[in-house]
Amino acid sequence: MSPDELLQKYEGQMVHQQFNAGFVVLSYIVSLIGAGSTLELINRRTGLKGLFNNVILASAAVTMGGVSIWSMHFVGNRAIVLGDNEPEIQIAYSTLFTVISFFVPILVLLLTFIAIGNSISWVRISLGGFLCGSAVCGMHYLGNASIENYTCTYRIGYVIGAVLIALTASTVALSIFFIFRSMWANAWWKRLLSALLLAGAVSGMHWCAALGTEYTLVSIQAGAGDHVQNSTIIIIVIICLAIAACLTIAGLVVYSTRKMNQTAQKAQKISLAAAVFDKEGRILVDSDGLLPSTTITDSFIQVEDQQPFTIAHPYFLWMFQATRNLSGLSGLINGMKRHIAQNTHKQTEKSPATYDQGLLIRGQFCLASVRLADRLRQDYSSAGVLWDEILVTGTARRSTDSSRANLQNLYEKYATLHLQSGQGSLMFLVHHVQNEREYTQLTMAGYRFAEIDHVSDIIASNMQIKSMGFRAKLRQMAQYADHQERTTGVQMGFFGIRPNTSGFDVYVKRLGRYSLPSVSIPLPKLESWHMATLQQFYGMTVAAISETLEDINMPTERETEFLGLFRTRLKSLQQLLHDPLFEDAVLVPGVVDLPKRGSSGFSSSSTMLTFRIVASAQSVASNTDYEYIPLNLFNVYQLIKTAEGQLSFIHGVDTEFESIIKTQHSRDHHDEDKYSQTRKQSCISSWDEEEGIEGKSIGRPSTLSSTRSGSTADLYHSPRLGSRHSKKQHVNVRELDAPVEENSDIELQANDHDRVATPTRSGGYGGYDTYIDQLLREALESSEWKS
Repeated sequence: MSPDELLQKYEGQMVHQQFNAGFVVLSYIVSLIGAGSTLELINRRTGLKGLFNNVILASAAVTMGGVSIWSMHFVGNRAIVLGDNEPEIQIAYSTLFTVISFFVPILVLLLTFIAIGNSISWVRISLGGFLCGSAVCGMHYLGNASIENYTCTYRIGYVIGAVLIALTASTVALSIFFIFRSMWANAWWKRLLSALLLAGAVSGMHWCAALGTEYTLVSIQAGAGDHVQNSTIIIIVIICLAIAACLTIAGLVVYSTRKMNQTAQKAQKISLAAAVFDKEGRILVDSDGLLPSTTITDSFIQVEDQQPFTIAHPYFLWMFQATRNLSGLSGLINGMKRHIAQNTHKQTEKSPATYDQGLLIRGQFCLASVRLADRLRQDYSSAGVLWDEILVTGTARRSTDSSRANLQNLYEKYATLHLQSGQGSLMFLVHHVQNEREYTQLTMAGYRFAEIDHVSDIIASNMQIKSMGFRAKLRQMAQYADHQERTTGVQMGFFGIRPNTSGFDVYVKRLGRYSLPSVSIPLPKLESWHMATLQQFYGMTVAAISETLEDINMPTERETEFLGLFRTRLKSLQQLLHDPLFEDAVLVPGVVDLPKRGSSGFSSSSTMLTFRIVASAQSVASNTDYEYIPLNLFNVYQLIKTAEGQLSFIHGVDTEFESIIKTQHSRDHHDEDKYSQTRKQSCISSWDEEEGIEGKSIGRPSTLSSTRSGSTADLYHSPRLGSRHSKKQHVNVRELDAPVEENSDIELQANDHDRVATPTRSGGYGGYDTYIDQLLREALESSEWKS
């Protein structure tokens, strides 16, 4: 029929319609693509601020509004066949209204995603569902308003039904998605379920409204050319948007897969991860639920008779203390970068005897800390402190019968690295967010905080962490306060040690490894008469003292009152430890001064009466709240509480990294001595100036003449420095015919093995003993050890 005949036939009349099933299915697929890409993008949004989050937000609004809603609408309208499918009477669109209908849902959905935010609540989700459903309905009827050749008539029942479908399905879909997201139960099939529902909301609303729409012809195309051209343009735009959405999904999948593969590869190496917690105890993760991490080194050169890399290793102890002195190391970073870049290849080209592996591994650790800080947009000095455990990662290897027999002899806690036969190890920098500004910076960097219960399994699985109880370890990190105890006055404590293959372990509280188990005695200090009263109990066991105190009579009232207080606090310590081992501990003569880091600086205002026992090598803590840790690690905890210990470490770093400092500052035309003095002054300024530390002369560390145990190995410097400046004046457990296990897992090497494994220590303490050295020396001289 001619156009005039068609106009005469249909003008002013409602034209009957039918639907093309192929386009109906295609419209749903287009909507599903848009909804799926939207949810993938929203899943990676971490906050309200930052370029990363703004790009995610805008992209999600485009994929939902432009693809899932707008494109679906026009593909769906292509399924509507009017009349007898004459080209002249098919739907034609106004270009202006078509363009407007594209941007309106995008803007509304932008507001929707802003309204939902990251704090999930039913109010926010309901508001988001309402806005999303409104965008779907609004776009549909605005799109129909762009029809030029028909007047649309809507049946009210279908309109109400379409609105209810859009609002309800949108709210349900968003609820499911964001609930799964908040719980980190966002597996791909769960996101697909949400996308199916969301696409169903768009399609369901569209077809419900389409069934209730009647088309009255008002004009007819003189020719089908313009109509075909407009339709072709719309189809091209839809195809481009759909392809872009598909590429978005594919890109995100490839990115996630690549990241997972990289994480799996890190599990075979020595890696460093950032464990950042907010005030609510939630942990920082990326959009895939993984911790920020980086590789320290791929492997180590191995030589004969290696010392395993555990928390008792001198390199780990150096790293442990370095993270407590980051401000003092920041000036060395550029020099470390140049040094490692120039010498990394020597790790394989040169023999261990001619290349300083220790300098390399510690420099690599510092640079790994810098990379993590940069990734989190943090200052290097705020990167965090090293946690006092190393976790095993990687795929476990099958053990031979001989290796299993050897593993049975390893009883130390810090031999866990070998007991689990892992291929890699993972260390953690623990940091707690201090303020809202820091919180915002982290979310702007593409990270968000999640409940430990929701992400611990994701982290353990993808990072291939083999340690048991990883969730509990994360909780320990969340509570990990860097020795913030407030001990004052007089304490009564327990010093329990046991020998191991390379030194000693010390008995500590599991959640307070930085101090000995103790209770306070409500006295400002111990007077001479107090000590005279206690003298009769020196060398007696706890059980014997408790029995004696039941019937003892003292000549004066104050002595009787003091012993009553002593007995009460002793019972409190017994109840606290709840371990039969304590009953055999003996009272040590005298008291020891405890280092304390108070709010105003460093002081030694606290003293301790100590009960001591040297337990057998097979001893274990009966109370699960307590455990044994390497004594040299515990000693580092004590050293970082003192200004002298901090300054001695900085001086040791200056001495050991002397070549780097010279290289760096010759390029910068600075004097090395002036630089070192400036660094020391900057470190001093962070401590209590009222203690008069700035007036002290910080000389080169001198050799200690006191007897040392194998557990107090060179804590500040590399073993290379220790053997250079000191002689072997200590008890070496290796000389006691203690078996030393060898393991083929991850181990370190140094220029000279004796410089690593032999427990020598230079004057890294600044020429003084810690109270632990004093207690240990007395224990080694006691009949308990000699027997």
